[in-house]
Amino acid sequence: MGRVRVTFWPVVGIVGFIVFVLCGLGLAVVAVIFVGGAPHAFPPSPGIAAILFLLALLFVALGGDLLRRSIRALSAMRQSGSQQQVRTSLYVVAGAALLVVVGAIVFPWVYKPWRPAKGSVQHADYMVEPTLRSACAPDAHRIFYRDRLVTKVARETTFSPRNPARLLYTVACANDGSESGVFYFDGARGAPVQVNPLGMDEPGDWFDSFWSPDDKFVVVPAYGHATLVNLQTGQRSDFLSDMFSTKDGLFSGVQFRGWSPDGKKLAVVISSTSMREDRSLFRESDLVSIDPTTLKDSYVATMRKSDSWNAGEFTWIAKDGTYDLAVDSSLQNGPTVYRKAR
Repeated sequence: MGRVRVTFWPVVGIVGFIVFVLCGLGLAVVAVIFVGGAPHAFPPSPGIAAILFLLALLFVALGGDLLRRSIRALSAMRQSGSQQQVRTSLYVVAGAALLVVVGAIVFPWVYKPWRPAKGSVQHADYMVEPTLRSACAPDAHRIFYRDRLVTKVARETTFSPRNPARLLYTVACANDGSESGVFYFDGARGAPVQVNPLGMDEPGDWFDSFWSPDDKFVVVPAYGHATLVNLQTGQRSDFLSDMFSTKDGLFSGVQFRGWSPDGKKLAVVISSTSMREDRSLFRESDLVSIDPTTLKDSYVATMRKSDSWNAGEFTWIAKDGTYDLAVDSSLQNGPTVYRKAR
């Protein structure tokens, strides 16, 4: 029985060594977190970090001591000429076992398969991969186009209802402003292009109306700062709120309301809050149509409230092979609608 117990010493020593070292590494990681603190959780705590570092060193030292004692106990049973060789071999085995265990723990967090992982969802020629442990953020996933990686940092995604090759996605994590925001890819170009430096509103079925009927343009809403994208060239406009907002108002914003049936114009509402001479506030909303090619705007009418010109309050009228934006007939003579002198 004594021999059996001694024979198991190397196994006990190696396992204990790995456990103690892993505990030490874990404490060291926690100590690093306490050095800088966690935003909105706890402030930097150098004292706690120092204690954790000392505990980490203690665990590593205990692991090394346990391994050394177990190896010496076994080598003592060998002939004197082979003791050093046995010790060296067991130290190598212990180091290799530690690397294998650490590698097995780290592997799921760094592994990225060459092809779409199991559980990926297909959208025409695209494969949207579920979030991997190796992703840069909890909500980031990779997208492949015909087995070619398009991006590995996508969050929200949406496809054109008329051409499933056209893809918009929001970046989940980026190094700088040139890599953040919303990107566009259509399979024809070599790489995705940035079409809005801000994050896109979470898409749904409602987003289908933002793609033009002729599939040449798309409005990318981003928390009140929408851009207009030419799908054929990949070029985008500046923020519509910067281009068309009311300059003399206290507050102003631009909201997209819809495309003309032929996709040649889009309707937007320019809402503003201004101050009268008696310092009272008043709100109004201008209904405007925009040519997406030239970005030239055409004023239609104004309504005396901020949230206005919704569906049913304006209409598109066919005229000379195109469509003009107009006030719905039910509001033509209403008290809330008027035209400004421009």
